[in-house]
Amino acid sequence: MALIPSALVSPTSGDGAGRRRITLADVAQEAGVSSAAASLALRGEPGVSRQTRERVTDVARRLGYRSAGRGNGRRVRPVTLGMVIKAPHGDIPEVNSFYAPIMAGVEAMCREREADLLFAHMPVDDAYHPLDVPRLVTERACDGLIVIGAHLSRGTAALLEDGPPAVLVDAYAEDAALDAVVSDNAAGARTAVEHLIARGHRSICLVGTRPDSFPSMAQRRRAYETVIAEAGLRPHFVDTPHVPPEAAAAAGMGYLEQHPEVTAVFCANDAVAVALIDAARRAGIGVPDRLSVMGYDDIDLARHVSPPLTTMAVDKLGMGRLAVALLIHRMELPDGHVVQASLRPRLVERRSVREPATRS
Repeated sequence: MALIPSALVSPTSGDGAGRRRITLADVAQEAGVSSAAASLALRGEPGVSRQTRERVTDVARRLGYRSAGRGNGRRVRPVTLGMVIKAPHGDIPEVNSFYAPIMAGVEAMCREREADLLFAHMPVDDAYHPLDVPRLVTERACDGLIVIGAHLSRGTAALLEDGPPAVLVDAYAEDAALDAVVSDNAAGARTAVEHLIARGHRSICLVGTRPDSFPSMAQRRRAYETVIAEAGLRPHFVDTPHVPPEAAAAAGMGYLEQHPEVTAVFCANDAVAVALIDAARRAGIGVPDRLSVMGYDDIDLARHVSPPLTTMAVDKLGMGRLAVALLIHRMELPDGHVVQASLRPRLVERRSVREPATRS
């Protein structure tokens, strides 16, 4: 959490005793902006336009709003952002190897912008639909919210739309006008499958998705189907959730036993890929000599597994930083068009993919 070391203090509205003290909210209302935008403008921070900064500064000067250095040292309340992350089955927050860098990006950006950051978890079911909404949301304790990893129902999305500005990160909402930062899952999955085909694989299995999977996984599945169809190949599906990854890997190994023609596996994410490599090793199946394995996400473990995992790298830290920037943008332009920011993953070639020993 970052606190503002130098803030602004508001004097009384006149020289006589008992006059009301001018507040940041007064300046924001007079300037026609949010309190968050007014705070950014008066502190000289990025995130507001030059015209807005000048307008807010002029209003503050006219109302007599002055800096702490000339007053009694009282601080205005800093901008406060809330970060809400899904917690499967109502357990402790899911701070896994994918979401931890996103959260680190949010925290780093808040520190740079001198914004306070509050944290809450949101219990979700197996489909990542919220089971309950944290008080951080219902009590509107923040100037803006960042929601990570959830699949919001219409009711929950409506609650966010009616509250402070909100940005979704690797999260999805049905029919909701909410800003979002996501990975371009369709483009990433297309690149992954095309890479396997280019390396000579003709029987490629997808492990760790279902038709009703979380939207990001469903997007990867549809891209796999499209590329396989375009190449005139037969699809191979292991319809199983991606969590727990060990169960998905076990299902994948069962499928491979029944379909020995499969020479490559595209996994829903790196966690499934790592579990599959371990299961293949225990079954005496060499990776990549007998089976090539492709992951998705590029978590830290991907480079340490043996063999190191070929995968699609997602800029997780960048997603967190971009979410804060987008949230500040929404505070400044509350009536602006909805923004959907999509980060394109990139292929990272390591040693888990090679040409098949025998072409199928």
